[in-house]
Amino acid sequence: MKSWKHLTFEQRKVISNGISHKYKLKEIAEALGYDPTSISKEVKRNREQITIGKNVTDCHKINRWPFVCTGCNKRYNNQCCFTKYKYDAKKAQDKAGINLVNSRKGIDITSEEFQKLDKIVKDGVNDKKSIYQITIENKDEIDKSVTTIYRYINKGYLTTKRMDLPYAITYKKRNHNKKYEYSENKKIDRTGHTYIDYLAYIHKHPRIYVWQLDFLGSIKTDNNNILSLILPDLQFCLLDLIKNPNQEKVVEFFDELEEKIGIDAFKELIPVILTDRDPNFTDIEGICFSKITGEERCKLFFCDPYVSNQKPHVENINKQIRKFFPKGKSIDKHTKESVKSHNITLLNTPIKSLDGNTPKDAFITVYGEDLYNKIFDIVNDERK
Repeated sequence: MKSWKHLTFEQRKVISNGISHKYKLKEIAEALGYDPTSISKEVKRNREQITIGKNVTDCHKINRWPFVCTGCNKRYNNQCCFTKYKYDAKKAQDKAGINLVNSRKGIDITSEEFQKLDKIVKDGVNDKKSIYQITIENKDEIDKSVTTIYRYINKGYLTTKRMDLPYAITYKKRNHNKKYEYSENKKIDRTGHTYIDYLAYIHKHPRIYVWQLDFLGSIKTDNNNILSLILPDLQFCLLDLIKNPNQEKVVEFFDELEEKIGIDAFKELIPVILTDRDPNFTDIEGICFSKITGEERCKLFFCDPYVSNQKPHVENINKQIRKFFPKGKSIDKHTKESVKSHNITLLNTPIKSLDGNTPKDAFITVYGEDLYNKIFDIVNDERK
C-alpha cells in the first residue's frame, strides 16, 4: 500500500474518472494501490460544493460512496433540492496543496477564533467527550479537523493538555509471564455452547447480529457491578446496575427485558449472545429460555478461557462506558436511575465508525423507534 504518500494529480484524475464511470470504491483503490479508506477520505475532503439546495441538511446518499452527486439521476432532472457536490481532479489537487501548506504553518486563525476553539474543546473534554465528538457536535463553529485539534493540543497551543484527554495515559503493562491454571468449575456442561460451536453457528447464519455480555467492575470492595449487553455492529449497549451479582440476577435482567418488549421482539433483537466464562453467566437455560412461554429466546455461547481477542470489537464501547464508570472508583455510589441516564447519554453520542451518527440512530434505523422506547420505558407524546 502507498497510503503514506500524497496523491498526485494523475491519481486524482483516475479517481474522478472512476466516479464518472460508476466504479466501486474498492476497484479504484486497488487500481491506485491505496486502501479504500484513503480514497474515501480524499473524495470527502476535497469534493466541491457546486450549488446550495433549499434543504438545510445534506442528502443521505452523500454519506456513502461516491460521496458526490455524480451519476445521480435526480441531479439532472431538477428533482433534487439538496446541496450538490462533485469531485474535480484539478480543483481537488489545488485544494489539497493549499491544505498541505496551511497544515505546516502552525495556527492560522484569528485570536478571537482561537479563544472560541479553546473554550469549546475545554468544555467538551470536561464533559468527558472525545475530540471527534466535540468536532461533530460543534461542526458549525469548528472548521478544524480532528487531526488539527490534536496537533494544537500536542504542541501546547490549547488550554487542554494531552493528559486531560480520555485514555491519554497508557494502561499498566500486564505480566504475561505468569502461568495461569484455569480452575473453573468443571461441573458446568457447555456442550453445544463453546466458542467452536459459536463459529459453526455464525458460519451457517453469517448475517445474524451477535450481542456480547460482560460485567464491568471497579474495585474489589464494591457490592455492585455494571452488567453490559453490547451490540458491536451498531455500537449499541444496554447497561444495568446489578447489586450483589449472581446467576439469578443475570437471568432476571433478561426476563425483565422480555417483559418490556415481548418474546417475539426479544428473539428478533437478541438472537445470539457471546460472553466470557464468568460464573454469573452459567445459567444457560435461564438466559436462553423464556420463563413465561418456555420457548428458546436466544443462543448463548462462551469464549475460551483467557482469550480476550475472541471479543475484540467490544473494547471501544467499553472505553466509552468507562468514562462514566472509571476503574478505581466505586460503582456503589451509582443507582439504577443514574446508570440508565448514562446509558442514554452514551447512545446519543456521535460515533466515528457510524459516520458521525449516534448508536440510537443506528438502532432505530434497524429496529424502529417503538422498540427503543419500550426498552428504556420512554413514553411518546402521543401516549401521554
